[in-house]
Amino acid sequence: HWFVKDKQSDWKIEFSQNNAVFHVNVDCNPVGEHWTRQEFAMTSEVKERMKKVCGATNYSLALRNCEHIARYIHAGVWISFQMVNPDSFMRKKFIEGLAEKTKLINTFPDELRPAGESLKTIYQEITDFVPFGGQKDALAEKDEKGYNILLIGPTGAGKSSIINHLYNQRVCRIGHGAKPGTRELHFTQGQYGFPMKNKKGKIEKKMRAVNLIDTIGLCDNMLNPEEVKSFIEESLKINILNIDKVLVVCYGRILQEHIEAIKLFLKLLKFKKYKKRFAFIYSKCDDLTAEERIEGIEKMSELLDDELEENEDESNKPDEIAVAFPPDATAPTIAIRQDLDSLRKVALTDLDSKRISL
Repeated sequence: HWFVKDKQSDWKIEFSQNNAVFHVNVDCNPVGEHWTRQEFAMTSEVKERMKKVCGATNYSLALRNCEHIARYIHAGVWISFQMVNPDSFMRKKFIEGLAEKTKLINTFPDELRPAGESLKTIYQEITDFVPFGGQKDALAEKDEKGYNILLIGPTGAGKSSIINHLYNQRVCRIGHGAKPGTRELHFTQGQYGFPMKNKKGKIEKKMRAVNLIDTIGLCDNMLNPEEVKSFIEESLKINILNIDKVLVVCYGRILQEHIEAIKLFLKLLKFKKYKKRFAFIYSKCDDLTAEERIEGIEKMSELLDDELEENEDESNKPDEIAVAFPPDATAPTIAIRQDLDSLRKVALTDLDSKRISL
């Protein structure tokens, strides 16, 4: 059983049963023997999340349980690792019975879903982009034929901004500083014309669905890297079987904890085998010179791809770009246009090689 308790008193908030009804309630009943998972400050954001869930009903062991509530109050995420761990009793008990509802595991209830962005066009002058088709709670079987792009990186690296610029539309809410903008796997979908050879050998564009998958930021001090990896891995396996491109986004000084967290995902996604399906993006280069941008992406690549095996083809390397998309820009400069072209090139190149299989 999970609950959030005041450190100095017995006051606590929990999703529990009272008079044969499960609801989120506040009480000061003494707690028995327990252990503390994590201590955190009572900030205004924490208080606001308490207000949102206090009095909630519709308890579900699989979809809305006491761990979901405790972690939401603490970190703003809707996660129960009891439903992620394949060896846990709860998962074994409920996973088959959920059937098509499996994709609802660890997704926000409608009332708590974070607000989206304005959908405002970023640059009126830009015509080559992925037209935005809408947000999705989960991907269906028919979506598997789409071109699936996964974004990973530390909190605040600019993943949501990258997605917005691929759509040329403000689709994802962007975090500020170290505050994360994404607190769940965020699925959006559009259509893009990929250059393909027709039967006569001529190049023509073939429209294909594009699924962009934004993830929880790594190293945000709320969840440890292993927890984030487990959550994202389970969510991906529930929703998709294949990935066409992985965009790894970093910025500024890349810390050791960032490297270690990203490498967990590189291993999960079989980076050594599928390097050409990865792109390293060094973002937020607004105030950097051309030389500093090159130094930044070279350093990022050196830190993350440091295991070039003997006799490995050196052309088998991930794409590398450095980009700057100033948040206050009202028109695309030459530099912004060049960065948009580079982003589309690494993100939207349909390869003939095998897709990354989960």
